[in-house]
Amino acid sequence: MENKLQKSKCLLPQKEKLSEKLTLQSKFDKNYYFGGIYSNYDEFLDWEKIAKDLIKRFKFDSFLDIGCGCGNLIKEIKKQKPDVDAYGIDISEFAIKKANADFIFLADCKNLSFKTNRFDAVHILGTFSYLSTLEEIKQAMTEAYRVSKKFILFDDVYIKPDKESDDYDPYRQHVFSLKEWLSFWREIVEKDDIIETFKDEIIISKA
Repeated sequence: MENKLQKSKCLLPQKEKLSEKLTLQSKFDKNYYFGGIYSNYDEFLDWEKIAKDLIKRFKFDSFLDIGCGCGNLIKEIKKQKPDVDAYGIDISEFAIKKANADFIFLADCKNLSFKTNRFDAVHILGTFSYLSTLEEIKQAMTEAYRVSKKFILFDDVYIKPDKESDDYDPYRQHVFSLKEWLSFWREIVEKDDIIETFKDEIIISKA
């Protein structure tokens, strides 16, 4: 199935693109996860409860967490559903080392190495808003759609958070409303796919 959005040609010289990627990686260091932005990323969300809820609500035998951070959610899913074929990816070298698991590895969400239709479920929690441009966001969305087989679960911050809020993050590049994210996804998906919302989630079921 051919995606509607085609990746554009690289606009920046290769060295400049590499420098930009390394700069982004360096932001998400130990201080970011433990002390800077998050006081303790391991306790930021109830990962056990979130995993339990996902397993209860959705049927999947394979699962990809894009922007998995230190791998807390994907580890919980594998713990509660031992036979699941699950992976997590993130751009942070610190987070990947902290996760210390062979199913969690360093990767660019705009260029995934997985085969098309590889995963029943693709999960994206507040990841794409850190990308520099809308073009990059749509490239990442296209890749998430490509590797998903059954459905995509997407959630983000839809209103600019107050600086005192737990959702505030100075490294976030964009804050789009739920309506705007829905419009972006509609550019990516096929016309027979179903897009629904549940609370703050966007759920895309592939036809």
